[in-house]
Amino acid sequence: MRRLLPTAIAATAALMSLSSCYLGPDPVQYAALAVVDGRPTAVVAVCGRPEIGVDVHRDDNTDDNDLRIWSVTVTLPHQVRDVEVELLGAARPGWEITSRDGEIADTGLGAIKVVQLTSFEAGHRYRLDSSKSGPEGTKAPAVSFTTADLTGIGPGQVLAAVDRDDAEVVSRDAFVKDSCG
Repeated sequence: MRRLLPTAIAATAALMSLSSCYLGPDPVQYAALAVVDGRPTAVVAVCGRPEIGVDVHRDDNTDDNDLRIWSVTVTLPHQVRDVEVELLGAARPGWEITSRDGEIADTGLGAIKVVQLTSFEAGHRYRLDSSKSGPEGTKAPAVSFTTADLTGIGPGQVLAAVDRDDAEVVSRDAFVKDSCG
């Protein structure tokens, strides 16, 4: 009996520590990169949401105090399976460009100036994001790309995130189906 009690206490403690871990679904990346009519375009799996947000930012640490970003919130007029959002495009009905050009953000490590991203330039890396955060602020990996990646995306295809640094070309239909489960 005396040996059984420490074993039972240890087993109970182990189970309690495991139960506090989040075992739910991972965050989902709803955006992938396509080329539509020669322009970089986010294909966003809607998955029943009435509104989507899309962000694309330069991610190569070449501008020490600038965050070059373009953001939009799109309110969908009716239920659709997926939607195309022309990156860096002008506002359209139901679109609100939400980039905060000129804003100064304090990161705790210094100030960063927000600059609206207006073009994709060779030699820079970008990240496309339309994910829904999970518990504890976890995020799905964003689509990492350069202008050179655009030529490898054919009709009916998208560049989708595999992990933080890698992406792969897949069919648009497969991406939307996988995103919405």
